[in-house]
Amino acid sequence: MAQPLGKAYEQVAATQPRGTYRGAVVGCGRMGSTIDDEHIGMPHYPWPWAHAPAMIEARGIELIGAADVDRAKLDDFAQRWGVDALYEDYRELVAQEQPDVVAVTTRPDERAEVVIGLAEAGVRAIFATKPMCRTLAEADAMIAACKASGTILSIACHLNWYNWYTNARQAIADGAIGRLRSMVCHSPHTLSNLQSHTLALFRLFAGAPAEWVMGEMDDEEQAAAERDLSGSGYIAYANGVRGFLNSRADRSGHGWTLEFIGERGMIVSRNAHAQFELWGTHPETGEPIQRQFPNPWHPRSSMVDAIEGVCRALEEGEERICPGEFGREALEIAIGLRESHRQGNGRVDLPLADRALRMG
Repeated sequence: MAQPLGKAYEQVAATQPRGTYRGAVVGCGRMGSTIDDEHIGMPHYPWPWAHAPAMIEARGIELIGAADVDRAKLDDFAQRWGVDALYEDYRELVAQEQPDVVAVTTRPDERAEVVIGLAEAGVRAIFATKPMCRTLAEADAMIAACKASGTILSIACHLNWYNWYTNARQAIADGAIGRLRSMVCHSPHTLSNLQSHTLALFRLFAGAPAEWVMGEMDDEEQAAAERDLSGSGYIAYANGVRGFLNSRADRSGHGWTLEFIGERGMIVSRNAHAQFELWGTHPETGEPIQRQFPNPWHPRSSMVDAIEGVCRALEEGEERICPGEFGREALEIAIGLRESHRQGNGRVDLPLADRALRMG
């Protein structure tokens, strides 16, 4: 006899943080405040993606302040979101407003300094956008500072919290495609920026750290420099799962496709996470058959899911969905793929010995 499902409102309420936290944003530009202006009329980018409105939409957190060195951005932030605790120095923001959770959406070049400063000031949780930083040494320092202060460090590769990918992980755990064997990304995006999302997802789905990589970059001149670039590669995870990056995908804007391939089927997301498919095996013929993907019952913006997830991590005392280590690994894989290209496309073991290596 089937068990009763209970009350819908109780199931929704069970997913929200238990407490109410004070939230702030450091960096009031595109990711912190305005990116949703670019996505009006694009339904596969569910609003909101900017950190400020996501804090407003999320349960268990209140947006109480912001900081930016640019006064014009602060003024625009105030007009958009009705916040009047605005500072040009993030240290003053922390001292005066005492936020529990701070979203860091500065440019990557200053992100390490800001995250370390927030941790040393006693902020309880930091939600830092991607790419995590520019160098592996900076990533190491960010993680060390947060551990020393007891600060939760979450990297805002928010697709890791997106309820569609959460359901995909559950389907794999339930045996829908058998044991996960490989993951494939078709995408023309650059390695340390947009591909941070891909590599953080790969790490979450693989359930084990990457051990070595091989890479081929799209452009020799870019490969010789330190700026971000596009490239393809192979990633070997410690538990035998393998990842493949294909940067030579369709560049029409619909090229971001992810495949999670198991022993008896696969899960595919297409069109920048707009369409999800579940493929299994016919029990009699062995032919591939498409099944109903377990669509989220309570679908929401991935950024809202992520903000609430950070609050729950604060309550649990641990970040498991996208901790600082995932952000560091995404950067390390990107740099490792480039280093493989420079060395003749051979195997490069992780972690990389040279922590001064940078990208971007």
